[in-house]
Amino acid sequence: MNALAKKRTLGQFFTRNDFWLKDHILQFIKSANASVAFDPFAGNGDLLKVAKEIGFKKIKGLDIDDSLNWKNNDSLLSIPKIKNSIIITNPPYLTNYSAKRKKIYKNVKKYFDICDYDDLYKLAIKNCLNNDFGVMIVPETFINSKFPKSRLTSITVIEDQLFNDTENPVCVICFNNKDKINKEIKIYKNNELIGNLDYFENMRPSPHNNIYIKFNVPKGQIALRAVDTTNPKRPISFMKPEDINYNLSNIKHSSRLITVIEVNAKKDAIEKIIEYFPNPS
Repeated sequence: MNALAKKRTLGQFFTRNDFWLKDHILQFIKSANASVAFDPFAGNGDLLKVAKEIGFKKIKGLDIDDSLNWKNNDSLLSIPKIKNSIIITNPPYLTNYSAKRKKIYKNVKKYFDICDYDDLYKLAIKNCLNNDFGVMIVPETFINSKFPKSRLTSITVIEDQLFNDTENPVCVICFNNKDKINKEIKIYKNNELIGNLDYFENMRPSPHNNIYIKFNVPKGQIALRAVDTTNPKRPISFMKPEDINYNLSNIKHSSRLITVIEVNAKKDAIEKIIEYFPNPS
């Protein structure tokens, strides 16, 4: 298997930069008083190199890829509990939708068969929680996911690009061995504390059952670009269908990344939605 095919199949994105190590994350790592830095998805070992730089004398790496010279372990199936350790890792990201679209689903089907998650990174988090302390770099969409967050101490949105081979926006989650409530889980943007999880959860609007909304309607009133990107000119956003720069005839019932939505709202309400989530390009 060549390098590109391996990356696609294993969901590998190697962390070349250390922008993720914000002051409060470093403080959390030190507060764990762990003697071992443990990466169950070690890859090229970039995170364990950072661990050495901040003072860890003992490191332990595992990986499913034999060519990377770590002890072999399929950490999407199970992760051993390492005494007096803290996990520092960047797990694989791969949705079941992407796996099917890339025609590699058969290679990862066994993982999706054992869980109800739509992305492999969530299975990785579940397995990492077998250990007491951890720092994990995961997709930013985790914040709005329904994945249980009671073990978290913080979520940090990272605006810098961490990876050389993807622009997928990310956040850093820190967890320990104590359950917490949402108001105890801090939310940061880079180094800035912007609130707690409880505050943002309460900001979510309640759904209204009397509003008709249908996705993937080429003649609808609101276009949606739903592609994660750090490019400021191409954000996730609503816009007028004529502004999306996409052949709307290509929209099918299964479209997810670019689509048009039909709603039973008045024209001024639709314009307000587009104005509130504008397309800056």
